[in-house]
Amino acid sequence: MVVIIVPVIIDMEKCGQIKDCPLEGICIKICEQGALENKDGELVLIPENCDDCDLCIQNCPNQAITKDE
Repeated sequence: MVVIIVPVIIDMEKCGQIKDCPLEGICIKICEQGALENKDGELVLIPENCDDCDLCIQNCPNQAITKDE
């Protein structure tokens, strides 16, 4: 059996990056796998680290993180 993990999709227009996030990049803080990182104030996705837990989707205050299902 092959399991395909669909990484998340970040709408950068909705996101506002770290400086404009009401929760100061909560998605980065709660990602236990290190799939989301702060690179010079910008949110960066590391798809191979995403374990499909959906915590970032559930906690994004701007509803900027989704999946392409």
